[in-house]
Amino acid sequence: MMKGMTRKSKGYFMLTVMLLMAMLVTACGGSGGGSKTTGGETKASGGSGSSIKIGVSIPAEANNSLQYWYKGIQKQAELYGMEVVGIDAQLNSSKQVSDMDNLLVQGVDVILVWPLDPAAIKPAIDRATEKKVPVIGIDFNTQEGGSDFGLAHQIILGRGQGGMDVAKLFADMLPEGSEVGAIGMAAPVPGNIYMMEQFRVESEKFSNITWVGQQNNPTDNIAGAEPMMANLLTKNPNIRAVFAYNDDSAVGAAQAITNNGKSLYSADNPDGIIVVGFNAEQAGIDAIKQGKQYATFNINPIKTGSAMVQAAKQIVVDKADIAKEQVIASDFVSVETIDSFQSWDEELNALQ
Repeated sequence: MMKGMTRKSKGYFMLTVMLLMAMLVTACGGSGGGSKTTGGETKASGGSGSSIKIGVSIPAEANNSLQYWYKGIQKQAELYGMEVVGIDAQLNSSKQVSDMDNLLVQGVDVILVWPLDPAAIKPAIDRATEKKVPVIGIDFNTQEGGSDFGLAHQIILGRGQGGMDVAKLFADMLPEGSEVGAIGMAAPVPGNIYMMEQFRVESEKFSNITWVGQQNNPTDNIAGAEPMMANLLTKNPNIRAVFAYNDDSAVGAAQAITNNGKSLYSADNPDGIIVVGFNAEQAGIDAIKQGKQYATFNINPIKTGSAMVQAAKQIVVDKADIAKEQVIASDFVSVETIDSFQSWDEELNALQ
């Protein structure tokens, strides 16, 4: 004890010291939850959700549009100071189930998933729900008002409307008796299945075009689509238009058309075969500019990835009640509008 101080004054002195120490600790962040490091950057803790770990189940990371979807998730999470852990299912629905269980083991607070087979991963969703880990998905339902699969929230991409729009486009552009076909995806992704089914059903409503069949791409890339289109041409040599579920498949279809001695549609060659893709991947944008593809639809992966993280924040951090479904339409991009198209990289850089 210090000399010359009464017992009462010593008590005041000790109280003052304790208050000063408490203020110092608070100012240094000692009671604020510390910080989190993600991807080599330190994310300071705060009210935006910096303690949140997002698990992402990616159906096929080799797919260009899925790469950008994941980038959109990472960028929005970075803006919120959240950590992201992603696992690639490699087009294997059984692996996607185990991937989701793996994410639960890693202690994620929320799971974002683009399903290969919604029915197959339903048990994994149930296990997440039991652990009070919300799951946010894409295109489990292909249209509004269907089963929620136990999801906390889901994005619907409006693919069905895209399929219908392509059928009408072909009917408007083609003469009586024209044959049309499709390149679908071999994996049972519900959004793709529904889109192609809507294309077929709508095509059959028009008297001037005839649906002749669909071939399914087993590898989800250009190389897998080319022989599928060659098969369509062998069976239907007079085919006038083809709709592909993604742009890589559209590019592969265009290659098969020219390799088989046939021509592609253009303003100068209206008798050529019309090729329309989906997604607005860079390969498709380049093909439109080069006259190898007539049109595509922007699947909006950046906007979708960002929206899913925003939904995760609302559910996990803000504890807010949000709608079960959100529709993000896929915009039509053609030779007439290609010059005004904003690239995914530009959109990603502009994300705030």
